[in-house]
Amino acid sequence: MLRLFICLGCAMWFALPAWGYTPKDTALLKPTFSQKWLTLETEHFLIHYRNSHLSYAQRMAAVAEKVYARQTPRFDWQPADKVQVVISDSFDGSNGGATVLPYNQFFIFMSAPTKGELLDNSPWMEQVFTHEFVHILHLDQSSGTQTTLRTIFGRFFFVFPQIFSPAWVTEGMAVYEETDEQKRFGRGQSALYDAMMRAEYGNGFRSFTELSYQGSWGTDWPGSQSYLYGYYFFEFLTAQYGEEKAFEYLRNWNANIIPWRMQSRAKKVFGLSAESLWSEYVQYLDKKFAQEMAGLPQPDYTELVSTGRINSNPRWISEGDFYYYREDGRHHPALQRIDPTGAESEVAEIEKFIQVDVHPQAGVLLSRYAVCDNVNVYADLYRLNKKGRWDRITRCGRYPRIAWSHSAERIAAVHVNEGIAQIALLDPQGTLQQQFKPLAEGEVIGEINWSPDDSRLVAAVYRARGGWNLELLDLNTGHWSPLTNNTHLEQRPRFSADGKSVYFLSDQGNVWNLRRLILATGRIETVTRTQTAILDYSVEEASGRTRVAEYTANGVMLREQKIKPWGDTYAGLWQQRAPVESIENQPAFDARQFTDISDYSPLPTVLPTSWFAMLYADSEDNSLLQFYLAGQDVLGFHAWEFAPAYYLEKNELGGSASYVAYHRLALFAEREYDTIRASGNGVLGAWREETRFQALWMQPFNSFDGTFQVDLGAGHETVNRIIEDFGQFDSYSDNLGGISFNWSDYEYYVHSISPEDGRRIRLEYEEYNVFGGGFHKGGIVSLDWREYISLFDNHVLALRAVFGKGDSDAKPFQLGNEQDELQSLGGRIGFGYTGYTLRGYGDNEPRLAGNNLSLYSAEYRLPLRELFDGFSTFPVGLGKIGLTAFIDHGAAWEEGTSKSFYTGVGVELSPELLVGYSTFRIESTLGFAQGLDSELGESVVYLRLGAEF
Repeated sequence: MLRLFICLGCAMWFALPAWGYTPKDTALLKPTFSQKWLTLETEHFLIHYRNSHLSYAQRMAAVAEKVYARQTPRFDWQPADKVQVVISDSFDGSNGGATVLPYNQFFIFMSAPTKGELLDNSPWMEQVFTHEFVHILHLDQSSGTQTTLRTIFGRFFFVFPQIFSPAWVTEGMAVYEETDEQKRFGRGQSALYDAMMRAEYGNGFRSFTELSYQGSWGTDWPGSQSYLYGYYFFEFLTAQYGEEKAFEYLRNWNANIIPWRMQSRAKKVFGLSAESLWSEYVQYLDKKFAQEMAGLPQPDYTELVSTGRINSNPRWISEGDFYYYREDGRHHPALQRIDPTGAESEVAEIEKFIQVDVHPQAGVLLSRYAVCDNVNVYADLYRLNKKGRWDRITRCGRYPRIAWSHSAERIAAVHVNEGIAQIALLDPQGTLQQQFKPLAEGEVIGEINWSPDDSRLVAAVYRARGGWNLELLDLNTGHWSPLTNNTHLEQRPRFSADGKSVYFLSDQGNVWNLRRLILATGRIETVTRTQTAILDYSVEEASGRTRVAEYTANGVMLREQKIKPWGDTYAGLWQQRAPVESIENQPAFDARQFTDISDYSPLPTVLPTSWFAMLYADSEDNSLLQFYLAGQDVLGFHAWEFAPAYYLEKNELGGSASYVAYHRLALFAEREYDTIRASGNGVLGAWREETRFQALWMQPFNSFDGTFQVDLGAGHETVNRIIEDFGQFDSYSDNLGGISFNWSDYEYYVHSISPEDGRRIRLEYEEYNVFGGGFHKGGIVSLDWREYISLFDNHVLALRAVFGKGDSDAKPFQLGNEQDELQSLGGRIGFGYTGYTLRGYGDNEPRLAGNNLSLYSAEYRLPLRELFDGFSTFPVGLGKIGLTAFIDHGAAWEEGTSKSFYTGVGVELSPELLVGYSTFRIESTLGFAQGLDSELGESVVYLRLGAEF
């Protein structure tokens, strides 16, 4: 269960784009012990924050209690204990995450969104807090037998019935609750959500099973479809049956002993099967969005690109070259260029893209995510050099939004830190020249653009009372002045070439279109047409054209339109408008009253919250009763597991224990008993007692270009053979210490079935008998190099070479078996690793063992299909399906003897099994291997399984 909790925690914290190379360090984005952490306690929450974030934490405390008072009656549920909340400034992006295991907890990144689905006139803190707290209220619920079991066993995974909801139920309810149409809060009322669903209408709505199995694992566009369809599902239930029925649809699962009963859920509340209820839902969507489409004009455009998914950040420069960012899910994301003749070429690959700006003389300027201080992820600036490579010009600068000046002598950037935004001016080499007065806490600066004379900036700015509007910053005085003041969302402003107008995007009329503000009159005209949403643009005024990034059912596509005003003009600067109806704008809002502050202590959350027992018995006279306890503190500094076991026939105590500190130090201990010979018929029983201690220190050096990690490990094991009534008759002891150097930089794209475009390298040295008294002695050095070559359409050639050499008394290498075996001495820490795959051969053959090793492997991995669908009543489906053809060629030999190579060939079919809709993904491999040596070779059929949560 500890491993489950850690897995959930990592998924919760990791908010970076999922595609491309990312370090595997579990400390990435997490709190660090070197920082001073405090806890602010309220009536219903414990808010953990760094000492410099006091005012933010107090504001959150005031918002939290208001959200609690609003949401708990709606769910008719109150958490039994105070909810743990972590405020994080480790990421220059906007996200949050919640889990109810091992206790109710969620985190929030301080940086507010400036684009995409999360863009809203509600304050980021209120929006994200509502969404994540709704997850807690939903997933924490139970009743009947499940509540009784929770009282006995505590917060054990299977006594949380709502965890087994498909992702669209969980996320849909959270989006439904964050949405307030009257206040224009939340994704459910947004013009973008309407646009996304209009695109789905044109493409055909998804079935119940398609959406349920896409869940967290699917590769289909859009990636957020669980949120999208989930919200409209609860909107449909409310419109068709009333809101109380929508909440009853949630609550009727609270007593479920058997998970995933979606048929029962629908029948109990609505008297319909899950598919019939979904059919009604699709009819509702058809009617709603057919009416919307009928009211929208048909745009006239020219398609610029044929590849779907994400084509964004269009930049059309004066010489006629056109640049854009492309991420198609099959290749490395890249900056593309289309020249005036229409010829397209790749300019450079891009890691962790945020924004690009292009200047005719100064070239390409990039803002992208970079790892800072080894665990934080901040926005830094890069320039493209003449060799087509990126030169980093800032270090931990935190500049997510950028713009070249027209003179190319300065860079304007939005600087973010601890939830505070301000404008910074830098020289072309990235040196900071000037910073302007920061905005107030909770206020945000979106994209920026220079005036033609480089004296002013225009920006999209979020103000606490006015929401998103356009403002001008005078660079001589530092004074902000409003260009607009209305209830629309207004983004991505850019001056016209003559400086008399400002182009921008807004959701006026509930459709995201390109607008033009005439500065002399203050009037705004709409200059594009769309049936979905225009998300970005670049204007060529000389020809009267614009190239836009437009949302479609296949992704964000680039299209060219003529700039042509249509519809009525309107005033952008309203004389009167009500303030945003947020919690913080209410007269009674008072954050300063929350002063119950103490130093952070891990003890309250590191204690166990559950226990469970397992009775095991087999036909080999092995039976045991084992208890499991685990815990981890909310900041992730300490995690532990204790699993004592009582061996019934042997009348002995064993079990295991582990402790992980600060994601770096891992300690393990275990004792187990295994029957050698069962007693009976006058024969005395015999068994083996195995005791192991292992320690590992992990020190990664993280980067999105690749991670270098040094591991230090030590292990000790003792194996005693015991005869019933006589005691110990034989003993074996071994120990080692080791160091390994690891490099990884492989990519993984949306449609990948395997790592691509990179490598994993491990160089290791181990010394046996470092503590004395060991059976094996001497050193072993080994090199394991895995290379992944991307071919086409996510086909991969995977190559592996392993070389090893050990002293004569060290533990020998062993070839054979269908998967690499971590030997028991250092298995849990990755050392003592002497068993290597040679498929088509047994795993204990003496002729495949020795103190020297050479192993070569080649695999051709090809994707067959992406299904992400399955059964509705019996919740099992298939995700990606891949096929691998392989050849292994290896030899192990003693020093001074001849070496003989053995070869095995075979195929592996690897379907992803999706169990419980979107709950579990089991990576399965069904293989056939044939050893080609006539004497040692075997024909083997094998199955490997592994699960993800």
